[in-house]
Amino acid sequence: MIIGKKGPLSLSLAVGVAAFVALLSQSSGASVSLSHSSARTTVGATYVALGDSYSSGEGLPGARPDEWLNTEGVPTSKVDGCDRSPYSFPVLVAKAEGDTASFSFVACSGVATGSTDDVSSFTKGGSLLAGANGEPSQLDALSATRTKIVSLTIGGNDLGFSKVLAACAGAMAQLGPLHYVAPSAAPNASPAKCTSTLARARSVAMSSPGQNPSLEGSLIDTYTKILNAAPAATLFVVTYPQLLTTNPVTNFCPLTRALHVNDISFYLGIDPVQVTKFNALESDLNSDIAQAAQQVNQTLGTNRIAIVNVNALTTDQGQSCNTATMSHSIVNGVLFAPGESLVKIYDDCIHGTNSLVARCTKSISVVKNDFIAKGSLHPKRDGQLIMARAVIAAIRASTAPDAVAVPTRIGSLWIAKASLSRGRQEFLHDG
Repeated sequence: MIIGKKGPLSLSLAVGVAAFVALLSQSSGASVSLSHSSARTTVGATYVALGDSYSSGEGLPGARPDEWLNTEGVPTSKVDGCDRSPYSFPVLVAKAEGDTASFSFVACSGVATGSTDDVSSFTKGGSLLAGANGEPSQLDALSATRTKIVSLTIGGNDLGFSKVLAACAGAMAQLGPLHYVAPSAAPNASPAKCTSTLARARSVAMSSPGQNPSLEGSLIDTYTKILNAAPAATLFVVTYPQLLTTNPVTNFCPLTRALHVNDISFYLGIDPVQVTKFNALESDLNSDIAQAAQQVNQTLGTNRIAIVNVNALTTDQGQSCNTATMSHSIVNGVLFAPGESLVKIYDDCIHGTNSLVARCTKSISVVKNDFIAKGSLHPKRDGQLIMARAVIAAIRASTAPDAVAVPTRIGSLWIAKASLSRGRQEFLHDG
């Protein structure tokens, strides 16, 4: 659809979006070679960080672009695919609690639960329970006697969050007051694919335990296995931060920074209806997390699972869908890797002298990298800091007699969200 006046300029914008989409389509098959990690785990760690990329800190390397951490929290230059960052909330928690010498950091990007209660097209690949990236099951890091604290984010990959966004992504070109939007027109996306992928994800999220696939069932299974492997530990389950704005979106939700070709700006994003549906899916995810924790606590007659409701702390800090304010979010938008190369390719595609396909194809062949960078729709350093503060508050509230508990709601459940113990609010600062 075209927002604004119709005419030659609108046609130019439409052609520009077509070139933009064609470019990304031809590059979308690119892959990144990942080497297996040879890291070992700290034996008998008192604090173990499990989970997916929201725990590993994807997109936040250390002092060098290739600097990540191994499973002991030690810097390494290996590109091992787990993306363990020195700025991730588990590392900040370990430092604040003085556990760096007895800390196992096995969270890994891309993992699903691996539970047989959730077997779907979304869960192919590495998992928490079975292992990923050449590493064994994350449960192997737990000690039956020594592990006291376990943190966890898991479930987003079971719902295929990245696949949903890929199926729904569209493109927008902007020239002054004129906007041309091509909904669900990005590589491998279409309105039909978006609808069906969202429906499949929602089905997994809404299915009751005992049905398969069921996210809640897989979380119950995973939480239970973690508690059994670390019977002396408390499991701090962290909800996902708010990824997209909860405010009304008018025409288009840009999730990328602008890519400029002369006076035209290009964006990838999703439409307002898709924003609402994606937010509903994330709400389902966080509700399943809370429901599963409550169920396991009741079944085992324990209170060893504590929900750390990061989502409630970040409700107004997701991607704003506004190009003027999106940089203020604690969550990255969709990041492009080789920005300068992209601009050159767009310029060649739109202003070259040969046919559109010929000139784009020739220009695209020069750049072989993936265009979408890791860290897309993941917490920035400020976001990881918020997550760390919430987890530390929950840990200290679980042991301090003067802790304050603040009720907060996830779906239909009221959960005690721990705040900082009185007099102990100096534990972390940004810097």
